[in-house]
Amino acid sequence: MNGPRLLAVAPAALLAAAGASAALLAGASAAVALPVGAGIGLLVWAAQTVTDRLTGGSAAGPRRPPDPAGPAPARAGLPPDVGRWLERASAAADRLDRHQRDSTDSTLTEVLATAVTFVRAAADELRARAEAVRIIDAATAGTDPEAVRGDQRRLEQEARSRQGALREAKEASARAAGERAASLERLAELREILMATLESTVLRLEAAAERGSLLLSLHAAGDVAASEPDLTLLEQELEAVQAGLDKLDDVSRSLHYTGPAPPEER
Repeated sequence: MNGPRLLAVAPAALLAAAGASAALLAGASAAVALPVGAGIGLLVWAAQTVTDRLTGGSAAGPRRPPDPAGPAPARAGLPPDVGRWLERASAAADRLDRHQRDSTDSTLTEVLATAVTFVRAAADELRARAEAVRIIDAATAGTDPEAVRGDQRRLEQEARSRQGALREAKEASARAAGERAASLERLAELREILMATLESTVLRLEAAAERGSLLLSLHAAGDVAASEPDLTLLEQELEAVQAGLDKLDDVSRSLHYTGPAPPEER
């Protein structure tokens, strides 16, 4: 394990131990305290991972503290369908933050505070990745791939009835039209993938906020299970959010490789 990664794991391990100790002091058995501590450690590690990637720093570098006012509103100029989902992501982070502030149990408060850090960082990264959709829309505005394909077919037909240099010029134009149409089609496909992944990731953020609400409600109602909180469902939602962010990262990177497809063999 390299230095930065080890440093990233260290605070998670310390908080895991602290969480387990707190549970033991509260009267929980070791069988209960250890999973609680491990759950806190996992949430800390996940939050650290997203924050590192968002700020572009290593675990040993400076951290940008969470904005107490919450994430910024969706950037002006983003497509309306993107803006709506980003607003929902911000609302999910706000709900989870309220649950954390309403908690009167130290262990649960620590768990929810860590989850809030993760969710806010995730919402910030979603806004950054959503910029790719705006770029695609700007690049393809006013252009119909089908119309470009029509140009390609027309030029190919005209080339077949020509000879010599004119035929070569028509064939070159047809290839250019085909390459442009392929790029436009690829961009349209990437936009659909980006939007589908954005939607599913935001839905996972909302589910994480609901898991936090459930934990808080159980504790407020004096449910026996609340003294032994099961963090599994919350952890699963945050892991799913991380998977969605990774997918958005991969799709955004693929925008650099939207060149024309190799020519078809005749």
